Amino acid sequence: MHLEITGDANGADPALSAHTAGSRSTCMPRPWALLAAASALPLALIQPALAEPADCSQASSTVDMARCVRTALEAKDKALKQSMQAIANEAAAVPSEAFLPLWRDMLTGTFNSSADPAVQVEQFRAARLKACVFMNSLAFQGTGFGIFVTNCEIKLTDVLLEKLGN
Repeated sequence: MHLEITGDANGADPALSAHTAGSRSTCMPRPWALLAAASALPLALIQPALAEPADCSQASSTVDMARCVRTALEAKDKALKQSMQAIANEAAAVPSEAFLPLWRDMLTGTFNSSADPAVQVEQFRAARLKACVFMNSLAFQGTGFGIFVTNCEIKLTDVLLEKLGN
């Protein structure tokens, strides 16, 4: 595939920019462009997970750090349970005879989940752990495995909490 780019380095119209060389052509096969973009995604997810939570910066050892991030994750999980319950309560309160059955069918049929927020949280936690362990292997993080994975879990939980409106 051939990609045609016109304009100067800033994307300006060559007719309006006297210092441009006019039209240029850059060849980049589409699969390679997609691969390049996709390869940046796991790194974007891994790098934020490496950052220590602000409240754990005073940990004096890896044992203290592990304990601190585990406590932070437990707090996030508690907030997640509350948010998921609030969503379920909100869905149950929708004044429509069709919405609640459709919502339940979508969760149970399409996503093989449950309308029960406790089940949803446990399924999310299991998937989150699996994803974070996988990301750890991609990052070749041999030391600090538990801290890395827990920080990753905190970040993924933050994303879900943000989507839930918290």
